[in-house]
Amino acid sequence: MRRLTVAVVVLAVLTLIVGAGAVEARPTLPDSGMAKKRSVDVAGFDKQHGPQSQLECTVAAGGAANVKLDCDDPFPNNEPDVEVDPTDPMHAIASSNDYGTCCDQFYTTFDGGRNWTTGNMSREKPQKIGSDPVTVFDRKHGVAIHASLSYQVQHAAGAEACDGDLVVSISRDGGLTWEIPVVVDDGIGCDFSKSQLFNDKEWIVTDNNRSSPFYGRSYLTWSKFESHDGAYASSAIWGAYSDDGGDHWSAPKEISGSNAALCTFQWTGPAGECDQNQFSVPTVRPDGTVFVAFQNEQNQSIWDAGEQFEDQYLIVRSNDGGVTWSAPAFVVALEDGSRDYPRAVNGRQTLSGYQLRVNSAGNIVASPTTGKLFLVFSDNRNGTHDTDTPVTNTDVFVMTSTNGTSWTGPTRVDASSSDQWFPWVDVNPVTGSIGIVYNDRSASDPRLYNASVAEGTPGAFTKTVVSTAASHPTESRFFQAQTPGCENCATFNGDYIAISYGSDGRANMTWTDMRDPDPTVSGQFDQFIYFARK
Repeated sequence: MRRLTVAVVVLAVLTLIVGAGAVEARPTLPDSGMAKKRSVDVAGFDKQHGPQSQLECTVAAGGAANVKLDCDDPFPNNEPDVEVDPTDPMHAIASSNDYGTCCDQFYTTFDGGRNWTTGNMSREKPQKIGSDPVTVFDRKHGVAIHASLSYQVQHAAGAEACDGDLVVSISRDGGLTWEIPVVVDDGIGCDFSKSQLFNDKEWIVTDNNRSSPFYGRSYLTWSKFESHDGAYASSAIWGAYSDDGGDHWSAPKEISGSNAALCTFQWTGPAGECDQNQFSVPTVRPDGTVFVAFQNEQNQSIWDAGEQFEDQYLIVRSNDGGVTWSAPAFVVALEDGSRDYPRAVNGRQTLSGYQLRVNSAGNIVASPTTGKLFLVFSDNRNGTHDTDTPVTNTDVFVMTSTNGTSWTGPTRVDASSSDQWFPWVDVNPVTGSIGIVYNDRSASDPRLYNASVAEGTPGAFTKTVVSTAASHPTESRFFQAQTPGCENCATFNGDYIAISYGSDGRANMTWTDMRDPDPTVSGQFDQFIYFARK
């Protein structure tokens, strides 16, 4: 599936980050999202720079079914995460990319989402931009840890993004103020003709189980994109951990490993090395075992058949708190390659009739009581596959495992004939069932989409449409495709949405919403973060 690239679109004096990704594209292939330069599409300026953790506004929800969390400016927000305090189900922190400022946006509530305090965080340096936000609560150390990418835009080199650092910011007051970021792994290079290291698409989890031998340890995983002489070399999954609430981190190490039976296509480097990866997500079982699932595109048989960039989900585990890791093992093959999705005007994979960038990634989560593992993804296996004119009927699927070795599935989550994408799963700690939130294209009007959640067990889900108004991705004020017949279609609205259960069994969900008409341009819609609690 298309790995994430950064394309920075500037509107007026605003630089809009379109995503996160890697360095130089493979010279002989048209679109390896795993290895494409980040670029500015229109000349302009970087994001504005504000003070660290500047308080912008307070959102009063008043018990509304859907809450618009953005109240600072009309510019877009996307890629929302939401996490619930394991000690207080009324306390949650959400975050997103914020295109009106330099940094990530935080949204903090102490009353179950009725009132929110919001502002900016994670500014590493004045010239740096934040992206890919995600937050965790560390129960042992009493802090919240926010992970983010931090990079700069090199205008002299054609407005390319470079120097991609991996950083964390710490809050010691429940998410109201955030400290200057700690650099976990330092990106290297802004000369695109030379070697570079660029970190991308990180995720973080904390072991909050008191009985675990690694209680209080936070694990961070990410893709490290490496290029030599301007050419893509690899994108292995790396990891690090912290035992003091995020202040200090272990030396980063490669964890995606080698498996000659699974990783049979090699772009560079030793044969069998599984180093063309993206979308890693860690999770921790109650006994302290850590699992990391990620997508890999090195299945030689697919490449031999003429398909490009089709993924397989692989998984690695650590039984000693992230010190050593197993070889990668197979979970499921995906239908998300070059024959499976139509192309948007910018060359990225999209859905039929849309221009939105889509990917097949989801996440993995372990039950906090039983340790059972659930992994979700979406792909187009039920659509029409064609080199020139594929048609999408993307569906969300779930895989289950009791041991991380043998897997059951894939089980389809939503049987409707419209597209579903951007799934995220969490386990209800009260019932042991799961909830999967996802974008859900309207069957009656395919120009629109909603946020929906499926709750229950694989094969027995109950679906609820969460958003109280539909989104308008083909009538966008920002990220416009400017292609005939779809001039105002959005090319980007993030790469994931989120769900998190509290200890009360209530689902907290955030998504990128496009229901709000732009106040300045008739017939076009803005892009904000919305929240619901079910």
